[in-house]
Amino acid sequence: MRVTHLKRIFPIVTLSMLSTFEFWGCTQGENPEVSSGELSSVHLDVAAKSVPLSDSIVVDFVGPDTIHTVLLEGEKTLDQRLDPGDWNFYAKHYANGMLVQQGEVSANLVAGENVSLSIAMHAVAGFFYVRIPLGLENSMGISSGTLLVRGEDFSKDYAFLVGEIEATAATEMLVLGQEYDAKILLFSAEGDTLFEIDSQVTIDGENFVLDWQLNSLHANVSLSISNDSIRTLTAVAHLPSKLRAPQKGDLLVTEFMTEGKEEFVEFYNASLDTLNLEGCSLWATSNSSLKQMTDSAFAAKIAPDAYLVFGKDSLEGRDVTVPLAMPGTKGSIVFRCASGTVDSLFYASAKNVASDSLAVVEFPIDSKMSVQLPLFNYKTRAEGSSWCNGEFSLHAAANCEGI
Repeated sequence: MRVTHLKRIFPIVTLSMLSTFEFWGCTQGENPEVSSGELSSVHLDVAAKSVPLSDSIVVDFVGPDTIHTVLLEGEKTLDQRLDPGDWNFYAKHYANGMLVQQGEVSANLVAGENVSLSIAMHAVAGFFYVRIPLGLENSMGISSGTLLVRGEDFSKDYAFLVGEIEATAATEMLVLGQEYDAKILLFSAEGDTLFEIDSQVTIDGENFVLDWQLNSLHANVSLSISNDSIRTLTAVAHLPSKLRAPQKGDLLVTEFMTEGKEEFVEFYNASLDTLNLEGCSLWATSNSSLKQMTDSAFAAKIAPDAYLVFGKDSLEGRDVTVPLAMPGTKGSIVFRCASGTVDSLFYASAKNVASDSLAVVEFPIDSKMSVQLPLFNYKTRAEGSSWCNGEFSLHAAANCEGI
């Protein structure tokens, strides 16, 4: 049973309890008659769900030979050609710098066969992870914080790491099968308590990671949650957040793509309020002039710490369809509301910078990858070197690094 009490919290509060990895059986193909000396083809699936602060999954093949493989974030399968014989496959999942899950499976491989195997994972330890978006200007004035964890023969406090855009805290390895009392305290620079949440949590094989995502900071709510022995528990409190029109600096261009079938512009809500975009408009360069991309009926709302994507009708994942035709040489992106220009960006390619003395900002324009802004570079976003190229990262943080 887990009971949570919240005091003075903010527009949307999301509490997620992640379950253990699912158990999968092994499926082996028929054993055909083949000549000796042939190898077996093995497809291995590590049945792993995502957990916060995931580092890697280490897989060891032990049999007639020994093979060591590391799967990076997002990778959960691998294919390998192996000699016939008895094999053991061991998987270990590391997160937050510690071993949190492991599993193994065995198989007898016959020359020439194709085998598909899955490894059943089970939890060996747990931890707490807390992330609190602050907004780019930290308007709540959060200066420090503490995560207090108490359990049987265990008592430790963890300081929050307060950055420019978020505050985070994570515990060390916690023993399974115990109940822990956890409390979050956030303070102003003067030492005043701005926020408090306390909870009782049992860390076991079903619920081994407590992932707190506190997404807004403006309302009061009291919320109770019980586990009821289900594998995955997610509770969302939809609170009456502050809804207002955007002001300059509230929305930022964080990703865009030019010259192609999948052109788009992504904006990030850097404020701690839900923004009403009714009456606003997107403008972008098209055929050498700045043109309005949205029509007069455009209206949308964007929650704090969330993204809104304007894209052509061929782009999957777009929120708003617009007829973009942005040049890859140089151009402008502007978002306007009744209050004036909320955000604007001028970009130019390396070739254009070299030939045009007025274009002093070089952006990494690429015909196959998008241009992305890591949020920690928001103060220097007018400089092309603060941006980078990566695979599309719609509705998510940049998957590349700038300066």
